[in-house]
Amino acid sequence: MGKVAAKNLRYERKFIYETGTPEDLIHTVVLSNSFCFREIFHRRTVNNIYYDDASMSFYHQNVSGDEIRDKYRLRWYGDAFEIIENPVLEIKKKYGAVGDKLSFALSENTFNLKEDSTKEIQQKITKAIQEAHPQELALKLGSLTPSLYNSYERRYFLSNCKRYRITIDYNMTFYNPHFTNYEVSKAQLSDVVLELKYEVPHDKESRQLTQQLTSRLSKNSKYVRGVHLIHHQQNN
Repeated sequence: MGKVAAKNLRYERKFIYETGTPEDLIHTVVLSNSFCFREIFHRRTVNNIYYDDASMSFYHQNVSGDEIRDKYRLRWYGDAFEIIENPVLEIKKKYGAVGDKLSFALSENTFNLKEDSTKEIQQKITKAIQEAHPQELALKLGSLTPSLYNSYERRYFLSNCKRYRITIDYNMTFYNPHFTNYEVSKAQLSDVVLELKYEVPHDKESRQLTQQLTSRLSKNSKYVRGVHLIHHQQNN
């Protein structure tokens, strides 16, 4: 899908908080940080469909910690999970500790997970991609299938120097897309995830910021955790 320019690479450092509320974390960790973070956007619900191949290659790349790995997902926003409006197909590419994201907007497209089957949704999304984006992308997506549904609430913060962004994710919910009625497979995590994002040149200074966080750096992947959760639930 094209080579990544070095200037686009960034770090995404994740910290998991297993106790406390999002509000507590925001006031005691984010807003009290010496980098003077402020909220820059309204709270919104983030929804995703993750894709993988028959061998779950993207999942295994992540679990194994492969140096180079990909992640494909369809993302949209809205409190009604089943209504997919103006989605964006995202390809997250990881190169060791840094990564990049390619985005392909499917604006003015609406799909409904309750009215259409997973297969029908896939066909409609592939068709929408063919009409607006490179054929190569449509062919790639055609070789993948939905492997996880995911939804969570997110809040956004920016440091005073504008070099660091923090997002707070909570109320994480996962569904198995292979269920005819995906809602019956609902599984949830009570953790709160703080994610710190910044470009490569600011890595050294970031240590001053992370020393003020009250949780250790974690290799957290919502995709991996969600797959574990829905399959554990299914096997029990």
